[in-house]
Amino acid sequence: MAATEQLKALVDQMPDPDDRGMYTQKIDKERIEKAIAAIYGGGRENVLGLIDMLGPPGSRQDAKPRYALHCLANHVLIVGDEDARRELSQAMAEQLASDRPAHVKAFLCQELQWAGGPEAASGLGKLLLDETLVEPATMALVAIRQGAAEQFRAALPRAQGKCRLNVIQGLGAVQDRQSAEALRDALRDPDREVRLAAGWGLARMGDAASTDALLAAADVQRGWERIQATKHCLVLAEKLAASGNKRLAAKIYAHLRDTRTEPSERYLREAAEKALGES
Repeated sequence: MAATEQLKALVDQMPDPDDRGMYTQKIDKERIEKAIAAIYGGGRENVLGLIDMLGPPGSRQDAKPRYALHCLANHVLIVGDEDARRELSQAMAEQLASDRPAHVKAFLCQELQWAGGPEAASGLGKLLLDETLVEPATMALVAIRQGAAEQFRAALPRAQGKCRLNVIQGLGAVQDRQSAEALRDALRDPDREVRLAAGWGLARMGDAASTDALLAAADVQRGWERIQATKHCLVLAEKLAASGNKRLAAKIYAHLRDTRTEPSERYLREAAEKALGES
């Protein structure tokens, strides 16, 4: 939707960035807040108008509408207008399916990370198979949480490469227990980073059924993967002990005590022994 002349005049009240692209000079707080309040009063049409005004990042065309849209997202949160926040979120999420440039969609994902809600989950989910936009979409979904797991689950079977890594990380971040089996399968993925992301997610969930799989994943040759996968085992053990499953926690600690025999792994043996002594 083309921006109205009135909206353009309000956006022009936003400050100009300095030579570094930062907003540090000539900040008239009262004038900005008055303009944002007026933009807020225009509802959905003004949201779409601001999006239409966005240009390439760092360009003169982009600076003021970008600033205004971010301020508008802050404004609806500050005034506590849930209807306006939802309207803003829906309008931005709908634009993710448009033919707008990727840099515009990436910025909208950033704003949804800040002010989005479950109404935006479906729109963000459509970007999870897009290598250019999967990262900002994943971060927004993780921040929103409600409705995020369903989007990650739906994307996982078709996700490859960078997209698969982000989806696995997203499932772990929202601790989606329904995906535990899929994450256990991912522990055997050809990509090391995917394997580690899966292990991190299972550990965060405190998934008791993953105990043997995580121990097996940690018993790789010396190096970064062994270190990180061992950390996952320790996190799982702590969570199991905290939830009352001291038997499985002790199994993990005993395994680490008995298998971490290298001089460089002494700290792990000692940590495991200490935990066993306290259990």
